[in-house]
Amino acid sequence: MAPRKVFISVDAEGMPYVPYRKMLSPGDPLYNELRDIMTRVTRVTVDALHDMEVEHVIVADSHGSMVNLRPLEMPGYVELIRGFPRSLMMVTGADEADAGIFLGYHSSPGIGGVLSHTYAGRIVQRVTVNGYSDVTEYYLNLLALGEMDVPLIMVAGDSALEPCVKKHTPWAVFLALKKHVSTLADRSIGWPQIEYRLKKAVEKAIEIYEEGRAELVKPENPEILLELKRPWHADIAELYPCVERIDGVRVKLTCENYLDNLKLMEGIIIAAYSLER
Repeated sequence: MAPRKVFISVDAEGMPYVPYRKMLSPGDPLYNELRDIMTRVTRVTVDALHDMEVEHVIVADSHGSMVNLRPLEMPGYVELIRGFPRSLMMVTGADEADAGIFLGYHSSPGIGGVLSHTYAGRIVQRVTVNGYSDVTEYYLNLLALGEMDVPLIMVAGDSALEPCVKKHTPWAVFLALKKHVSTLADRSIGWPQIEYRLKKAVEKAIEIYEEGRAELVKPENPEILLELKRPWHADIAELYPCVERIDGVRVKLTCENYLDNLKLMEGIIIAAYSLER
């Protein structure tokens, strides 16, 4: 039986045709092009889920200001979460779903890939959690879904992310929306082929869920180790409870559960940005 409700987290940097920093924020010359691409990829995915008898889709607009998707182009069976800041930013609302999908996801700086970063490229250099260093947003959000008892069934994004997905969620469908050429260059196939592959990927992902092959991935250790870009970012982090300073730029987040540590990390990042303006 198909999941009744599916959650989708939609990021930007792993979208096809998006290699350029001046596409990523309101006011950038190509930002409207980014919005069109994100919206079209999302619409194809939610329509394919509906065709597979999914009744309701929760879509979390999860890039930057988190008001990128064009809401009037979403169908009636979609509930859209927009705006920032919000608790558990990229996975807000996932706890209500039966399964999860990540769209437009990218890799971390140490792995490489197009526009690679983890949550905040100007603030965060590296994140270590669950015994893995230099983790991606995919992995951080995967563990969050696991804590919510929501299995991940599909990831679509930059090809550089595929080894990470295959390692941690080998059952999940991975669809490369583009190939990594350099940090600021990508290679994408034509839109008709992307649309066709998205629909096929959704069909396969639902089959995986129906067959009971999707698993939960939970953190063995809830702590998060943050390596920040500047010492003053760590100074800000020290103002929060449940933070242990390791050295000039590294701090350990020591709340009792993973979701609280993820929220704490988000708070530190938001506060650190206040010194970068």
